[in-house]
Amino acid sequence: MTDLSNRTHSLFTSTVSGVKGGSPTILGQPLLDQSKNHSLAYLAGSLWLGQNLKSKKTEAVIDYALRLLVDHGPYVSGAVNTIITARAGRDLVSSLASGLLTIGPRFGGAVNGAARVWFDSVSADLPPAQVVEDFASRKEYISGIGHRKYRLDSPDPRVGELIKLMGKTDSPHLDFARAVESITTGKKPNLILNVDGCLAAILLDLLIKEEKLTPSEISTLIDAEFFNAIFVLSRSIGFIAHYLDQKRLGEPLFRLPADQVMTT
Repeated sequence: MTDLSNRTHSLFTSTVSGVKGGSPTILGQPLLDQSKNHSLAYLAGSLWLGQNLKSKKTEAVIDYALRLLVDHGPYVSGAVNTIITARAGRDLVSSLASGLLTIGPRFGGAVNGAARVWFDSVSADLPPAQVVEDFASRKEYISGIGHRKYRLDSPDPRVGELIKLMGKTDSPHLDFARAVESITTGKKPNLILNVDGCLAAILLDLLIKEEKLTPSEISTLIDAEFFNAIFVLSRSIGFIAHYLDQKRLGEPLFRLPADQVMTT
């Protein structure tokens, strides 16, 4: 009989990675083998879910989204923070962290917010019109709806490409999101389904139909901000690029011009 009286409790529990025989593993398999046989998108998606991806379609959507979101210019808050920090003489990690800390409900965090709206609405079998009116009555924007540049007569081409990847897969969340769009664009032509809302809907459908996750597991993922993970990983590449660009150019300390600040 084994004596367990001297057994100590572990300080951490990890189900995604470890070391066996001196070699690193992910999801119980040697990392070297996994990295030889699978794409970065497959490894990322599998690690985030805590289980190997079952569907090539899920892998393809994650891969495309990672490439699609990599950088959208030096104008957005995350890139601006990264650039300013780099020009203040700080290191790579500090500059990257300053950019990442801007990600939230107004910048980059709409994917998870949209996922919550689509998932809760479809789960409760709510009519799209009711959801639109509920948000309107609270004077709140619907995450995943609206764009400053694109509009009904000039749609976001990224949305079309994401939808193409879905093919004929049963897509109740994407159908719901598009039904919402048909109502909101009737109010204003720029209240279209944007790339965040489209990606959230497609991922929900893939996780349920292709990866066989339960509603409870999906809800846990939304609470943990799983749907923002793709943006965080992808945009980190762009932020690092902006940091290295500023160092390569030897840009000096940044200071706002006086005529760009209104003081009282």
